[in-house]
Amino acid sequence: MDPLTGTKNLHYFTMLGKQSFDFDSHCSVAVLNIRQFKFFNEIFGHDQGNQLLIHEKKIIEKNLNGDEFFCRDTADQFYIFFKETRTDVLRQRLEKIMDEVVQYVDLLHTNYHLKIQCGVAISSEKFILDTHFDHLMVRVMFALAKSKENMLSNIWFYDVELHEQEIIDNYIESHMDQALRDHEFQLFLQPKISLKDGTLKSSEALVRWVTHEGRMLFPNQFIPIFEKSGFCIQLDLFMFEQACIQIHEWISQGIEPISISVNQSKLLFYEVDYVERLKQLVDQYQVPAHLITLEILEDLVADNVEEVNEKIHLLHKIGFKVSMDDFGSGYSSLNILGKLDIDELKIDRGFLQEIFNKNNDKTRMIVEEIIKLSQALSISTVVEGDETQECHELMKSFGCDYGQGYYYHKPISKSEFNERYMQKKKE
Repeated sequence: MDPLTGTKNLHYFTMLGKQSFDFDSHCSVAVLNIRQFKFFNEIFGHDQGNQLLIHEKKIIEKNLNGDEFFCRDTADQFYIFFKETRTDVLRQRLEKIMDEVVQYVDLLHTNYHLKIQCGVAISSEKFILDTHFDHLMVRVMFALAKSKENMLSNIWFYDVELHEQEIIDNYIESHMDQALRDHEFQLFLQPKISLKDGTLKSSEALVRWVTHEGRMLFPNQFIPIFEKSGFCIQLDLFMFEQACIQIHEWISQGIEPISISVNQSKLLFYEVDYVERLKQLVDQYQVPAHLITLEILEDLVADNVEEVNEKIHLLHKIGFKVSMDDFGSGYSSLNILGKLDIDELKIDRGFLQEIFNKNNDKTRMIVEEIIKLSQALSISTVVEGDETQECHELMKSFGCDYGQGYYYHKPISKSEFNERYMQKKKE
């Protein structure tokens, strides 16, 4: 029993849900969550927060039918069991509940905007039939998470798209270790072209997961999961080693090597033995460290400039170059450029979208000045997401050093990259 609202707890809800589900599997589960509830408590006090939860309990209770039930879990989270499977009816009922709950702020005579997010899982959907109630409970949390991501809709129904994503996520989490051992993570390279003379100067290492069945998974599918689990540390080191191996092969074959940029996650960068592990790998493969550029994201630097600079100094002593990736995608500060000892600045593709898709002249001026400022600080510049001749010509006129994007070439496997670009160097 919840001592605040008097509702049943989650354990009882789950037990009763299983019994009801076994008797009749045509049902639905919804979970309601008050957005930024902790801030409501900070603004109005915990007493008002508690009163809001009691108010929500009463609203839910009066909107349920006789064979339906609910519970309060932790903080502001309520689960509701519906004997209803029609999406339109569920949406209408939930919207009524949510509208009545947010009316509580009217009693406070404030303009504070209260928002409730909701995830729903329906057992009668074709991909949930023949499942268990526990699965329904897991899937409703997937739907709630999606609702929190989507600011345009307060209610998210667990659907086919989310079901497919769940399957992919489960595959990634259960196969990532074995995939690393089996070398399913493959090195792809994307050229970085000199805007002055159009020649190939360097490349960026990008990872692709190619399963034994030939299915390709892209970074946006697995990197977020790896970041949460910490597996990105192992993957980053593996990709760094693959870059070393590739450069070593070029040198061994008498091919003039080009530098390779390798992404470095925040988790890896702050490992105690980070610098030593990288040095060990370049020594092992006899690769000149200056041929490797380490790309870090701007959020890694936030409030840690001195600590980051200390590590960059150690990396510079070995010979590595350091690049700041996606500059302008988050909370960029020109102050960082003055304090951070980086060698390269990669301008985020978002700037190009503002310039060419929205004709934003102010953004055009900002990009030009960033490039000029970088030149004055002896920092080379790379524009990412270069896809058109117009963009190429504009960045060239600004004095940007390198271009990277589909205008030059998409990321390709190392074998295709070598055949396309490196054989000429050997000849």
